[in-house]
Amino acid sequence: MNIKNNNALCERVMKRVYFIWFAKKVAPYFLAEFSLFVCFAYLIGSNVFVSRVLQYASQILANNSVNPAVWSAFAWHTFIGTELIVQLSVLGVLTMVVLLFKNLVTSFAQLTLSNTETNLARQSLHN
Repeated sequence: MNIKNNNALCERVMKRVYFIWFAKKVAPYFLAEFSLFVCFAYLIGSNVFVSRVLQYASQILANNSVNPAVWSAFAWHTFIGTELIVQLSVLGVLTMVVLLFKNLVTSFAQLTLSNTETNLARQSLHN
């Protein structure tokens, strides 16, 4: 009974340690990247007229152009035809999405490795 209580206590303590580690190491990066993402998305929203984008897309669909090459050309020419602030905002959003995904994968890999190391250390203590 004492060993079970000890294991439960160790698990509770380790969960708190993981939470504190996450809050100190990972959360600031996620918050900074997410806030930049929101800023770039706001810039896109304030400078892009959705009605015009939908109008252009409906013109392509009216021509029965479902070919990916046509859509790629449409996206490229639309991107080139926009203002510089919109182009920078779109590139910023894409960069933030890539960095957010990279940090998410890296953080979960670090958490998994530290969890595995902790489990191995716990097993060696009990043996």
